[in-house]
Amino acid sequence: MTTNQAIPVNLVTGFLGVGKTTALTRLLADKPAGEYWAIIVNEFGEVGIDGATLSSSADDLNVAEVPGGCICCTTSPMLRTTLTRLARGRRPDRLLIEPSGLGHPAGIIDLLRDPFLSKVYQPQAVVTLVDPRHLGDARYTTHETWRDQIELADVLVLNKTDLADVDQLAHAHRFAAALYPPKLAVVEARQGAFDPALLDLALEAERWPAAAEAKTLAHTLAPRRSVATGRAAPLFWPDRNLQASLGSESCGWVFPPETQFDSAQLADLFEAAAQLLPGLTRAKGVFNTERDWYRLDWVDGMIGAAVSAYRRDSRVEFIVAGDVPPDWAGIASRLAAAMLSGAGSR
Repeated sequence: MTTNQAIPVNLVTGFLGVGKTTALTRLLADKPAGEYWAIIVNEFGEVGIDGATLSSSADDLNVAEVPGGCICCTTSPMLRTTLTRLARGRRPDRLLIEPSGLGHPAGIIDLLRDPFLSKVYQPQAVVTLVDPRHLGDARYTTHETWRDQIELADVLVLNKTDLADVDQLAHAHRFAAALYPPKLAVVEARQGAFDPALLDLALEAERWPAAAEAKTLAHTLAPRRSVATGRAAPLFWPDRNLQASLGSESCGWVFPPETQFDSAQLADLFEAAAQLLPGLTRAKGVFNTERDWYRLDWVDGMIGAAVSAYRRDSRVEFIVAGDVPPDWAGIASRLAAAMLSGAGSR
């Protein structure tokens, strides 16, 4: 790997006892010959066990263990210090991070995207392991960390399938299929064994500049100032994702994760959505805002908002039924007006 090439980073997450260390051991044993990998292991207790286990699982491996505290919080200096030290030493071909099973890993993605570390590290697919048997247990399904880990996942690995029955597996697949935003992949695994190619699964990315309508929006609306940088940024607009069937039409947009939105204007848009789109039956979105990442929902005239662990991108979708042509351009204008910063061209 050249010194100018960003180091790919994968988070491997999951609740306590789901098999993360076993999965990592298999990944390390099967890593490409000649590649030098690094792994950061975070254990909740003071006595580190996983790091010692992983250290003996492969050659050309650097294991950095951070016991006795959660590295998921962006205010914690432990992970930043470890990442900086790795970047200044022998640069790995890949970095794997195993957060504590009790941690909220979205903070790690936020940290990797900060102005300094984003020059060195490139977050790739987040892999989350889930035991299908846990989906019927309220001790897991009502646990905030368990839900956050699933929400953050790009790849969902249903592990320990040899211990689950047919009904539990079917329930797990229905659960995964109903998730929004959808996962890039949902796979079954035994003893943590899954295809290493999933680590490099291409994350969804939009390209700019886009269609003529998108360019018009970008040039007619004055750039807003980013809350994070204070600098004016150009607005870039993705293509519409349109679909029509069974008397309904849906339209959605996907924005890169760096694009930031004004939370108050988004709330106003969802409040006014039914008036802007006669026949509206559903609206949902996940956004990076100046306050935090939020999930917004409109169902039967009721609006809901909740902090989200999702980090892959910002996205929104509206579904309308009836014969009145939806004013998608009007919705696009409201969304563009809510943008605080663009992502730049890719």
